[in-house]
Amino acid sequence: MKSLVWFRSDLRIHDNPALKKASTVSDEVHAVYVYSNEQLRTHNEANVKADFLIKNLFSLEGKLNDLNIPLTIVKGSGFEEDAKLILRIAKEREIEKVFCNSEFGEDETNRDHQTLKVLKDSEIEFQSFHDKVIYTPGSLRTGQDKPYSVFTPFKRKWIEHFDMEFLDIDFNYTAKVSTNISSNINSFDFDFNQTHQVDMTNWKEGEEEANKKLEIFLNNKVKDYSKNRNDPIIDGTSRISPYLALGIISPKKCILEALKRNNFEFSSGHIGITKWIDEIVWREFYKNIMFSFPKVGRGMPFQDYSKSIKWRSDESELNAWKTGNTGFPIVDAAMRQLLQEGWMHNRLRMVVAMFFTKNMLHDWRVGEAYFMENLIDGDFSSNNGGWQWSSSTGTDAAPYFRIFNPITQSTNFDKEGLFIKKFIPELKDMDKSIIHNPPTEHRKYCNYPLPILDLKESRLRAIEAFKTAKN
Repeated sequence: MKSLVWFRSDLRIHDNPALKKASTVSDEVHAVYVYSNEQLRTHNEANVKADFLIKNLFSLEGKLNDLNIPLTIVKGSGFEEDAKLILRIAKEREIEKVFCNSEFGEDETNRDHQTLKVLKDSEIEFQSFHDKVIYTPGSLRTGQDKPYSVFTPFKRKWIEHFDMEFLDIDFNYTAKVSTNISSNINSFDFDFNQTHQVDMTNWKEGEEEANKKLEIFLNNKVKDYSKNRNDPIIDGTSRISPYLALGIISPKKCILEALKRNNFEFSSGHIGITKWIDEIVWREFYKNIMFSFPKVGRGMPFQDYSKSIKWRSDESELNAWKTGNTGFPIVDAAMRQLLQEGWMHNRLRMVVAMFFTKNMLHDWRVGEAYFMENLIDGDFSSNNGGWQWSSSTGTDAAPYFRIFNPITQSTNFDKEGLFIKKFIPELKDMDKSIIHNPPTEHRKYCNYPLPILDLKESRLRAIEAFKTAKN
């Protein structure tokens, strides 16, 4: 029997349910990836993420080739065309079954429903799996049989129903029957033009690299994760989010390896390990939010009242924020890190998002899109969830009157100003006593901009705007 595995954001061999199923039931297996610049643009995917995606497709092709599974790259356009492309390949190659791993989002869901229909009409079986979450989306419910909208009770239910069999992910692949099809990846025109400035040596492609990062983190850093995770100059986080976003490593693999080092305990043992597992569960929580409340995937706030907020729009402020020239060093350092690394420390994502939506009072959707346009680890559900949390428009969100003071955040989490100095060379010689909010004369001497706004006035303005919308 012939099967076709449709790869999407699951660019790995290990713990890949769709590939495992195809390998189990079929003697001959083919693989396909639909590459579409139009789809990438529609979802604001970053140029650096597209670069990382292409590199990982080459890595995946090599692994599949070892198993005699040819990877065919097909040029696509909009999501609505994908079903026809898959049907065409299936018919040309006399495929009997098509397997894939599900993705989250309205476009992706509609695409898969259409694919199921056209394949069924041609008597070709289509089966999908949930590889990005432990539980079937929407299956964890409250006592009132409603989807969870607060993380803590969601996590409690998540742990309560957890079974270690969920992490039975080992599978030994054997080479399949050779086909007369060869991979076309070396001749495929990705039509990719690099516009990003990220040093990609920070983000090496492949499953081996993802596993190496995970091992280094769990062996050397995770026990101090709870203590170090908020300090941006300390390399205390795993930095595997880009690999999770493209499915180069699976959440189950991450959880399993972490639990091995904590006597398989979720709530006791090393607080660093349990706190890091929390971050993996947060990703699942936000995917469930997108599944259960589709409006958040349509550019709508979770909190309906916040539709009435009168957002400001100031082009000069927006450009200052985007380029890291707001005059608030920790905000500017974070935004410059985003442009230089394609990644931003999680604590700083909250700081700059709250500054953008509260102090600047700019629409969270503008900031959300800019992050997606620049993040190598852009994950729509997590990015959306984070921005809506920071802007107090989302589920489990910060109260609207909770507004981070960027200077306080800076003195608390970058005490020596080392992170600021790393990304703002103008301030590299400034003493730590003044670097978090340099005096005017020092700014002029260093050619560093004055603040674009007054923190106290902008805070009161935000509170009033939210209060007005709420009433």
